[in-house]
Amino acid sequence: MTGADEVALVAAELDRRRAVFERDRDPRASFAFVYAVLTRSLEARLRRADTGFDDPGWVAGLATTLAHEYLVAMDAVDEALAAAGAGPRDLPSARAFRGEVPQPWRDVQAAFGHRSYVLEDVLFSMMAHISYDLPRALRRMSATEPVTGHVADFHRMNDVLGEAVEGVQDGLAERYSRGLASLDRLFARQDELLTSYGIRVARGLAWYNTDRIADPSASAEAFASIGRSTGAFVREVRAPDDWRLRLVLHVARFLVPERRRWPHPATEPAARPVL
Repeated sequence: MTGADEVALVAAELDRRRAVFERDRDPRASFAFVYAVLTRSLEARLRRADTGFDDPGWVAGLATTLAHEYLVAMDAVDEALAAAGAGPRDLPSARAFRGEVPQPWRDVQAAFGHRSYVLEDVLFSMMAHISYDLPRALRRMSATEPVTGHVADFHRMNDVLGEAVEGVQDGLAERYSRGLASLDRLFARQDELLTSYGIRVARGLAWYNTDRIADPSASAEAFASIGRSTGAFVREVRAPDDWRLRLVLHVARFLVPERRRWPHPATEPAARPVL
């Protein structure tokens, strides 16, 4: 099995999860869709005769290891919801998620329970996945081989994802929210994360935090930092420092409908790469 085949299996599993989330009207669907599109774009690059990577096998390994972190977290969320007999938007607080759900994903789930919008669902999940899951995946990879020798390929992955993400917002809006370009931006002012530049910056910070985790003198604070970052990001978006904007957003959440749509499973195709 080639590295591209391994990444294809990851994309297929993300598509399967996306379909389940859509069936259940679960806010996790929109990020699963974005993640599947980006993964298929990486797969398409890995299938080229000239991938542009020095070590395509390492790139595929990082993609699968990173997806594992996400899928394990989603399994833990599913178990917590089932144990509570709750739907994906029923639990009012991140503290309601016990057990194996990592703190950043608790913060994301808690946001879902307070009238989240499509773009928020994606951005909060991206923040947890890049700021928390990615350093952990890189650390796991370094257990068998130092990742420092792969920094060039890591940044080339940024190029692939950056090229793909330019078209992701259009697909996201078409699938879940026709008003994404206008309405959702009111509620998620930090949408720069869903851009080529935003992904590069966030992934660069994840690489830096991987180095911090590897340093015994900085490891504890690094783990604490990546655990806090998603919650801080959610608060920054939903409760900005400017009290006037905070008041406007608070009132708007009760006056403006969510405008969320759900594709029909019989007619909507699986996620495809943005090339």
